[in-house]
Amino acid sequence: MPIDPEKLAKLQKQSSKKIGGQRIKAKKVNKSSEGDDSKVQAALQKFNPTTLTDVAEANFFRDNGTVLHFNRVGVQAAAANNTYAVTGFAQEKQITELLPGILTQLGAENLELLQKLAQSFQKNPESLAQLSNQAKGEKEEDIPELVEGETFDEVE
Repeated sequence: MPIDPEKLAKLQKQSSKKIGGQRIKAKKVNKSSEGDDSKVQAALQKFNPTTLTDVAEANFFRDNGTVLHFNRVGVQAAAANNTYAVTGFAQEKQITELLPGILTQLGAENLELLQKLAQSFQKNPESLAQLSNQAKGEKEEDIPELVEGETFDEVE
């Protein structure tokens, strides 16, 4: 195939990369989550958010049955802009690890997941007994024992 020398010269002038020419070094980008967090916080400050202090934990339910669980969570809300930011260290857990405390948070969209859990508990009754023992243990820790003759109304 014959090549026109004029076209070849023109293409070589346009090309910044030449055979045996200058080396282009790949840029190394170091991404840190701290840098991302500061960028998100700076962008969020434009909306003038308010910090919600009464949020103890947050759970995000995924379609595959796992839960993103934030134990210590920071929530900022800019309701006028319909913008909410949930910050903290997320742990990916199975929904069975968070039972029974998570049952009140499950909605209609998690109906299939609840049915699967019910079927698994029917197949394995020992796990249901273990789960109920955990629930009883948590309730007993929170409720103080009442002693006959003592009232909580009197201040000592």
